[in-house]
Amino acid sequence: MPDKIQTYVQLAGQTAAGLTKNLDNWTGFLSTASRLYKYPFPDQLLIHAQNPKSTAVAGFDVWTKKMRRYVRRGSKGIALVHVNNGYPRIQYVFDVSDTGVKNNSYNLI
Repeated sequence: MPDKIQTYVQLAGQTAAGLTKNLDNWTGFLSTASRLYKYPFPDQLLIHAQNPKSTAVAGFDVWTKKMRRYVRRGSKGIALVHVNNGYPRIQYVFDVSDTGVKNNSYNLI
């Protein structure tokens, strides 16, 4: 596995191991997971580890094409590890706080 992918896999493992160490870790994760219920557990772990205050995350194309919003320059994506055709790949998603409104954007509230 490439170093970057291995780093994120280890991050997910460390986050999972640390969830049950105390009540604050567990409730913090549950708070994040409740907002991101459509994502599988491994993705929720990585999102929580990299940005625990995430409220709505999506890929670049979803924000720009479907939601008609733009991703702010310099925003750091949240890395998710997915396996495609037997090979692990990194997919980046962005939180809504990393996006901006265009004139014809959909209102998220």
